[in-house]
Amino acid sequence: MWWVKAIVVILLLAAVFSLGRALMSLARGESREGKTMRALAWRVGFSVAVFLFILLSMYMGWIKPHDVNPAMRHGQPIEQAGPR
Repeated sequence: MWWVKAIVVILLLAAVFSLGRALMSLARGESREGKTMRALAWRVGFSVAVFLFILLSMYMGWIKPHDVNPAMRHGQPIEQAGPR
C-alpha cells in the first residue's frame, strides 16, 4: 500500500530533519539551553515511531515482509560445499 510507504518516508524525513536541527544547535553553541537534547529526543521518538508503525503494518497485513533466506536461491536450496 502506497500510503504505508508514504508515512514511513515522512517519519524518516522528520528524523533526519530533527538530527539536522540538533547539529545546528550544537554548532551554534545552544546546547546549554537543551535544544540539542530536545532535538535528539525527537529524532529517537521518530525512529521508534517508524519501527512501531512497521510492526503494526505487518501485523495488520498492510505490508508483507520478504522471505529472505541466504541458503535459498530462486526458491531452490543452495548446495553446500564441503563434506556432509
